[in-house]
Amino acid sequence: MSTASAPLSAELADFALGLRWDDIPVDVRRRLAWLMLDHAAVVVAGRPAPASLIAADYASAASGGDVATALLDGRRLSAAGAAWANGVLANVLDYDDGHRLTKGHPGAMVIPAALAAAEATGADLRTMMEAIAVGYEIAIRAGVRQHDRAPQYHASGSWGSLGAAAASGRLFGLDAEQLGHALGLAEYHAPIALIMRSVADPAMTKDACGYGSQLGITSAMLAERGYTALAPSFLSEGPPLRFGDRWRLTEAYVKPYPCCRWTQPGITAAIAVQDGAAIPAGQVESVVIHTFAAAEPLSRRRPRTSEQMQYSLIWPVAVALVDGDFGVDGVLSEFNNEQVAEVAARTDVVVNDQMTTAFPARRMTRVVVKLRSGEQLDSGVVEAPGEPDDPGWEAVVQHKARRYLAPADEVLAVAADPPASALASGDAERLVGQLAYGIHRDGGA
Repeated sequence: MSTASAPLSAELADFALGLRWDDIPVDVRRRLAWLMLDHAAVVVAGRPAPASLIAADYASAASGGDVATALLDGRRLSAAGAAWANGVLANVLDYDDGHRLTKGHPGAMVIPAALAAAEATGADLRTMMEAIAVGYEIAIRAGVRQHDRAPQYHASGSWGSLGAAAASGRLFGLDAEQLGHALGLAEYHAPIALIMRSVADPAMTKDACGYGSQLGITSAMLAERGYTALAPSFLSEGPPLRFGDRWRLTEAYVKPYPCCRWTQPGITAAIAVQDGAAIPAGQVESVVIHTFAAAEPLSRRRPRTSEQMQYSLIWPVAVALVDGDFGVDGVLSEFNNEQVAEVAARTDVVVNDQMTTAFPARRMTRVVVKLRSGEQLDSGVVEAPGEPDDPGWEAVVQHKARRYLAPADEVLAVAADPPASALASGDAERLVGQLAYGIHRDGGA
């Protein structure tokens, strides 16, 4: 195929460029609003993480400008710089939304790219949210197809860039041919990010969300100027994509804890065995975590960095047993709690065949704690809160919003009637909070 043409199917072009807010079912609008609110809470929670400042400082040095906002501290950046810095910030604590079959994080790439493009173009709220809906739907479909055909597990940046390109390309006003090139560029230049290496030896590289978001918006900007690409094979090959009759953003999960999703059922199980009271380390004889095979390689070393704690299994479970919870402090501390170290040293991981078979559609874990008294505490098989079919899904987001978007009631009051200039605001919490609640308050824009 010639690089002079990157045609989109009629199905893809009609959806990506033709979707309007009134076409989106009310329940899908509501879910999208809550995903935006979750993103707001997550970026504020992630501000103290070391990688957040590094990313914003790099963006200032390499991609300075005055058209978009760094959600870390309100500094002004280019659109590409903001997409990069905010993509890192959104995923810096591994606290952001995800999708089971892609095994990754669509929101951390789509939302930062769309925010930056919306600021750069002066888009209104409705237009931006239409673009975000398009971005989620394309990113998730690209991720599912990539995992269907690629034997190695690639990080989110390798497919989420297509959703970021679609969202930002729509906001930049690309036509169907240009958008085809934008998606092709995003796929062709996507990082080869073998994330299991980062799971086994955690570092700031993580899920490549910053690069996915930046690549998406950069691809759209290049395509707008005539830069060409091959057609995106993830989306041009295979059965119909079923846009509109299946809304894949409703399959997104949200996280109650700031760490890898594969660890979260273990934390949930550890809290469940306690019956309302944390267990003193001296009473613990042994802990056995029964889980699925993909979680077994998670780091077991004593964490020295936030990333090592985020990609650990036994240490967050030990924190939950000793402290009765696992929060942002758990991944930003100095990791020197000796009681936690004692419990971690007595913890084993056992791979369960049934749980492995259920993965990735289900992530289940069981924690069994044997006390020195001889008593045995068994959580039973549990999943973490926030799965897409969890009745308490919205409660997970609400808890995060009230915890990190303080004072939440003030944000709610302001967001009840968001000003037309919301996108120009330099107040990051208020900016994203207004956007989310402006949609959520009545299911409409």
